Amino acid sequence: KLSSGFSLIKTLALGADVTCAARAFMMSLGCIQALKCHTNKCPTGIATQDKDLMVGLDPTDKTHRVYHYHRKTVATATKIAGIMGYDDLKDIDANDIMRRIQSNQVRTLAEHFPPVQEPGCLLEGTGPSRLQQAWDECKNNGIPTATSGTSTSSATQNAAASRWIY
Repeated sequence: KLSSGFSLIKTLALGADVTCAARAFMMSLGCIQALKCHTNKCPTGIATQDKDLMVGLDPTDKTHRVYHYHRKTVATATKIAGIMGYDDLKDIDANDIMRRIQSNQVRTLAEHFPPVQEPGCLLEGTGPSRLQQAWDECKNNGIPTATSGTSTSSATQNAAASRWIY
């Protein structure tokens, strides 16, 4: 659920190579989340083939709204990265962002979401303890899990960077 510059930064810090923001772009287009997309009765005209409802979607107006939303979101993300002391978004890592756990306790994202070191380690039972415990609980409770592990490279902590708390 990416919708802001900070959510982009947070997702990149957790190791994402690419980000997507479908819901946020739908909202910038004028979606009111009427939950009628599948019925061909979208009241805003975005998700319909009904010509009477399509009049609600003015491409000349909506094009500018979507363009400005995207431009401002990316600009905000790059400003946050600059404030943190980085010239490139790829340099941000999970040690740079703090997450409030309780009113008097914060952790870095690296502490809260430890990186998986080796592909397949959760399947082999050798993953980081907190992740392995969650993985095993899902397996034991019949909750579907991925069929292969993922690899996340850990970057070194930039001591001079500001930390963001959310």
